[in-house]
Amino acid sequence: MLKTQENFISMLTVVGSVFDNFKTVWNTNSVFTKYVTDFTANRLLIDVAAQGGNIITTGASQDKSNAAHEAFDFGSKLSKRASIFALEQNNSEMHDMMRVSKGSLSQLADTKASAKLHELHDRMMAAGDDLLPYVSAEELTRFKALIDTYDKLMSRPRELTVNRKTHNEDLPELIQDSRKLLYKLDSLVNMFDGTEFEAAYLNARRIVNSGTRKAPVTEETPSAN
Repeated sequence: MLKTQENFISMLTVVGSVFDNFKTVWNTNSVFTKYVTDFTANRLLIDVAAQGGNIITTGASQDKSNAAHEAFDFGSKLSKRASIFALEQNNSEMHDMMRVSKGSLSQLADTKASAKLHELHDRMMAAGDDLLPYVSAEELTRFKALIDTYDKLMSRPRELTVNRKTHNEDLPELIQDSRKLLYKLDSLVNMFDGTEFEAAYLNARRIVNSGTRKAPVTEETPSAN
């Protein structure tokens, strides 16, 4: 989110507080009330979009990386043992399949790595009780749980990135809607000329960011703030 957007949203928050504090003043006027209601609804949508636009994908990516590391590490250890079992059984096909390393798994794309992990697990399961001296049932259960965790987290960073992109695309349009509403409210607030509410509203509209103010809004087109 851009700094100008952050400043604009901060101003909306202050204006919203003014409306809350002086509701008994303006809510008797049906015209003004309609625009305040629209302003409040739009501000809620902006808050949702702004929060969504700040979605952080770093944690999800790290979770996926950690899950991959555990599944690759444990799977390669079991497969090495299973390869020796296969060698003892004169099963060259299984032996070759099991000769994988953590490094070789990490070089694969996510979907291919997942498929390889499932292949290793299923092949060891198919060996049945004969494999137990080399790989225990508990270890195979743990391996399957690690694969499932990896599969679950595999697409999460991508999903978060898509969600963040959607929110970032919504925000400019919602802000423009707020500008149009503020243009109307700026022109109608003189219905309460000389009141404390009018003064508080105009003061809130001048706020650009903390410690900085601009001249009162007097233009005849939608305000840039």
